[in-house]
Amino acid sequence: MSEKVKKFGYFAGVFTPSILTILGVIMYMRLGWVTGVAGLWGTLAIIFLAHTISVTTGLSIS
Repeated sequence: MSEKVKKFGYFAGVFTPSILTILGVIMYMRLGWVTGVAGLWGTLAIIFLAHTISVTTGLSIS
């Protein structure tokens, strides 16, 4: 029996991790502005979202 190895294509292997990384970095770079506008709870929600994006990207790469 031979099993087929599923490989990542262009979208799942390159595009998605790149976009997730870019969005995560943009969210962290705007942290000071967000804190002033959204307040503490909004800022914490955005940090959680950015952390989730970064973890998802890391898991997709590994």
